[in-house]
This record gives sequence, C-alpha cells and structure tokens, in this order.
Amino acid sequence: MKKDSFLGKLVYGYDKLEEYVLCASLVVTTLIIFVQVIMRSVFNSSLTWSEELTRYIFIWQIWMGVSIAQKDKAHIKVEILKSFVKNQKFLAVVDVIATILLIAFNIFLVTSGIDLVQQMITRGNVSSAMRMPMWIVYIVLPLASGIFTLRLIGQVVEDIKGLCGHGSDDNKEVA
Repeated sequence: MKKDSFLGKLVYGYDKLEEYVLCASLVVTTLIIFVQVIMRSVFNSSLTWSEELTRYIFIWQIWMGVSIAQKDKAHIKVEILKSFVKNQKFLAVVDVIATILLIAFNIFLVTSGIDLVQQMITRGNVSSAMRMPMWIVYIVLPLASGIFTLRLIGQVVEDIKGLCGHGSDDNKEVA
C-alpha cells in the first residue's frame, strides 16, 4: 500500500499509535513493578492492586503485540516446507492459503471474544483487588483479533497481487 494514499496514511498513523501505546504501557508496567518492589523492601508494605494491574496490562500488551508482529511479518511460521519445495510460486500460494486459514481462525476469535465480553458484562464480574469490570480485560481478545484480521487481509491482497504480477516491491507496505 502506498504511504501517500489516504488509507496508507491512516494505516501508518495507526501503526505509530499502536507502537507508542505499547511502549508507554511497558514503561507504566515497569514503574508499577519498581514501586511495588520499593514498597515491599523499604516500607515493608505492598500495594494491593499493583500485581493485578500489571498482569492485565501484560495481557493487553501480548494481544496488541500480535498486530505489530504481523505488520513486521515477524510471526513464527513452519519453514520446513521451504526446505523440501523449491518452487517459489507454490510456496507463495501455500502462504496465501495459510493466511486465509489464519483469517478464518481470527474471525472465530472475534465472534467468540464478543460473546465472552457480553457474558462478562451480563454477569458483572469484577477483579478481586481493583474491583475493575473484567470485560475490560477480556475485550482485548476481539479487539486485537479484529485488528490482526485486517492486517492479514491486507497481506493476502498484497500477496495475491504479487502472485499475479501486479505488486511492486518499491511501494508495498503491509496494512
């Protein structure tokens, strides 16, 4: 996708926002843990909410990090097929099929995640220490899976364009 198009600028802006939010959450998590260590060591007391909050931030970091890893094409894949098959077109087709299957799985995660969040809202579940509604923790599942699906769709479109000979490496950027 070209960076100078409206959609390209939108994706670029979202990419940067996602990176900044994840970096900021890492700093916040580190500070909370540092304060907790100081509280336990120096003041012989602890914050009742710190471990719970860092756990929930960590869950969000992991799920949102999936999207960033896809942007950079850094997900672990099974590469054994590449050692046996030398036909690059065949491997590209297999990659497209695998990505389509991953899209289907992510759609399942989105729909199941929405159901789970609705159940959490209906039941009124709250966390033990902070009394935070648990749906806030669980909403990351459909949210991150939806974003991941959009990135995967962009990748499939680019990969199919490449297979058909319509893609150019000069102005490609993964959505």
